[in-house]
Amino acid sequence: MLRLLQRAGVLIHVIGGVGIRVDGDFPPADVARSDEPAEVILALTATRSDGPFAGPGARTLEQDSWCSFLDDDVVSLCSKEPRPTPHEAMRVELSRDRLEGRYFFGPDAWPYPFRYPMDQLLMVHTLGLAGGALMHAASIVGRDGALLVAGHSGAGKTTLSRAAAAEGAHILSDERTVVRPSPRGWLVGGTPWPGEGGFAENRSVPLGGIILLEQADRDEFVPLTPARALAMLYRCHFPPLWDPRACERTLGNLEALVRTLPAVLYRNKKGRDAALRLLERVGGVA
Repeated sequence: MLRLLQRAGVLIHVIGGVGIRVDGDFPPADVARSDEPAEVILALTATRSDGPFAGPGARTLEQDSWCSFLDDDVVSLCSKEPRPTPHEAMRVELSRDRLEGRYFFGPDAWPYPFRYPMDQLLMVHTLGLAGGALMHAASIVGRDGALLVAGHSGAGKTTLSRAAAAEGAHILSDERTVVRPSPRGWLVGGTPWPGEGGFAENRSVPLGGIILLEQADRDEFVPLTPARALAMLYRCHFPPLWDPRACERTLGNLEALVRTLPAVLYRNKKGRDAALRLLERVGGVA
């Protein structure tokens, strides 16, 4: 299937049921493969260019390896190289309201859209438009669905993921998880960006509930109101900081999530017992 897509001048990079599709004249590239089709697709048209690759409008963010520009209804994400000057080496121009855009690349820039961090930035953008978000969270699958297990670094996501895996559970990710609505309800999907546990399974599973982690000297579940759940979950997502309109939209997506699915605070001691109690909430090991 991948070879046929390449001959037709199309590549689709799929992560958690979300695809980046690139049309145009370009060399073959490594893409993220998944057994499931892309239910949401960002469509890009590739154009070879001699540059310059800085985007139109005002520069909104400057990072070591990328930067962004905002101009009316277009946001541009640019990869950067230390040399030459100017540092921008490619540009993806994205519609702020539609799942479409243009990809401008030079002779040495391919395949930037499928490399970190550009692939992650494009996923954040696409998920926002599709009603979802990229979460700093593990996704642990049980018999009755999956749990989105969110928390800051050191909260125990990888420790609980390893303990749950030792009991036979499937772990889609222990670090970054796609969450999105679908005709089947809310889904979580694994990503190619694992944590220390190395869990990265590229498939989507129905989401059964939301867990916010907090270390404690005992294991207990504390129900959360939607308002408190939203405040805690907001700190655990990857916001599209290059676009205020997109940030507002993603906040609305998270609000819809916590109003649809139950959320609890899990104060826990980590380890096997904590993982078993977690799996009980989704019917045990699948």
